[in-house]
Amino acid sequence: MPRQFTSLRSRLTRRLALVLAGIGVIGTIAAYWLASSYANLAYDRALSDDVLTLAEQVSMEQGHIQVALPDAALKWLLADEGEIVLFRVTDLRSMKVLAAKGDLGAIPSDFPANGQAAYRDGEAEGRRVRISYMRHLVDPYDVPVLVEIGETTGKRDRMTRGILGATILFMAAMIAVAVGLVRHGVRTALAPLSFLEAEVTQRSGMELTPLDPLHAPEEVRGLIEAMNRLMARVSSVVEAQSHFIANAAHQLRTPLAGLNLHAQRARKAANAATLDACLTDVEASAARASHLIEQLLVLAKAEAADPTIAGQPVNVSAVARQVIERFLPLADQRRMDLGYEGGGQDLYVAGNEMLFAEMIGNLVDNAVRYSRDGGRVTIRTGLDGDNALVSVIDDGPGIARADQEQAFARFYRSDSSSRGGAGLGLAIVREIAERYHGRMALHSTPGEGCRFELRFPRVGAAALP
Repeated sequence: MPRQFTSLRSRLTRRLALVLAGIGVIGTIAAYWLASSYANLAYDRALSDDVLTLAEQVSMEQGHIQVALPDAALKWLLADEGEIVLFRVTDLRSMKVLAAKGDLGAIPSDFPANGQAAYRDGEAEGRRVRISYMRHLVDPYDVPVLVEIGETTGKRDRMTRGILGATILFMAAMIAVAVGLVRHGVRTALAPLSFLEAEVTQRSGMELTPLDPLHAPEEVRGLIEAMNRLMARVSSVVEAQSHFIANAAHQLRTPLAGLNLHAQRARKAANAATLDACLTDVEASAARASHLIEQLLVLAKAEAADPTIAGQPVNVSAVARQVIERFLPLADQRRMDLGYEGGGQDLYVAGNEMLFAEMIGNLVDNAVRYSRDGGRVTIRTGLDGDNALVSVIDDGPGIARADQEQAFARFYRSDSSSRGGAGLGLAIVREIAERYHGRMALHSTPGEGCRFELRFPRVGAAALP
C-alpha cells in the first residue's frame, strides 16, 4: 500500500513541537538543577552568617564557657517563619553540650579549619534539615567549641519550585510562539502553491502551457519543472495524435469509399463476369483498408513506447532472419531474390523485439512492393564501430532526390508510385528508430535502387540475460 502523507504544515509542526518539547525538558532539568544549586548557595551563606553570629556569643568567664543568649537574641536567631531552626554549642574538650535547641544528630567527626563553616544534611521531626557548623576557639585560652545551626529546607524548596515553575511557563510560551511562527511561516511560504493550484484548476483539459516555477518556493521548483516537461510531452503526444487521427480518417475514406462504390457496381452487375470483377475490386479495397489499419496500430504502439525507459536486449540478426522468412512467399510470387547477409554474428541492441520486426519488415515490404519483378532485395547486418548496423538494399527504381526528404512523412506517397500503399511504412520505421535512440539514413539513386541504414547502440555482453 502506498504511504499516505499528511499536510506539510502539520508534519513540520509536529516535528518542531517534539524537538522543542525535548529541548524544553532538558532546559527544565537544567533550570531545576541550577535553581537548586543557587538557592542552596544563597541560603548556605545566610546560615553560615548565623553560625558566626552564634559563635560570637560564646565566651570564657571564670574558667567556664558561657553562651550568652538573651531572649531578644534567641528570638532573632530562631525567627524564620514556616521553618524549624535548631542549634547546638558543644565543648570539644569534654564533648559536653553547652546550649542546644532540638536534636541535630551525632556530632561530625571531621571539622573544617577554625572559623570556616561546613555543611551537612540531616533530619529533624521528619523533615529534611540543612546544617552549618563551625569550629570556634574561645579566648583567651583558645578553648575549642563546635557551633551548629540547622534549619528545615522549606524555603529552599519553595524558591526552587518557583524558579522551576517560571522556567516551565517560559518554555511553554516559547514553544507555543515558535510553533505558531512556524505554522504561519509555512502557510506563507506555501501560499504560492495555492495560486498555482487555482491556475491549474481553471485550465481546460487541452491547455498544457508550462507553469511558471518562479511563482513557487525553490524547494518545489524542480517538481514544477518536471511537471512542465511532462505536460510538454503530453502536449506533443496530443498534437501528434490529433494530427494522426485527422490523417487516418482522411486516408480511411478512400478504401471505404471504394468498397461502397464496388458494392454498388456489384448490385448492378448484369452478368457473372462483371460481378466477379466487382468482387475482385472489393477484395482489393478491403485488403488495402486492412493493411492501413494494421499500419496504424503499429504506429500507435511505436508512439506509445516510452523513450525514457530502456528496452530489452534484442537480437537484430535473428529478427532480420525472421523477417526474411515472413516475406519469402511474397518475394517468390514476384520472382525476387530475397536474402540475408550477416556472417552468423548475433548483434544485440536495446529495444522491443516486436517493434523491431515491424521496423525491418516495413523496409523489406517497401523494397518488395516497389521493386521490379525478378529484382534483388538484401538484408545485411554488421558492426559499424560501437553500433549495430542493419541495411535493407534493393535494386528497384529508387527514390528521386526531391522526394527523399518527404519519404518518411506520414501518409506520403510519391506521384510516381504505381502500387497502392498506406504511406505509413517509412514513418513507422523512423518512429521506432527514434524511440530506441537509433539513427536512420537513406541512400538512393533513381534507377539504381535504395539502401536504408539503421544504426543502434550495441548492447554489451554484461547486459545480456
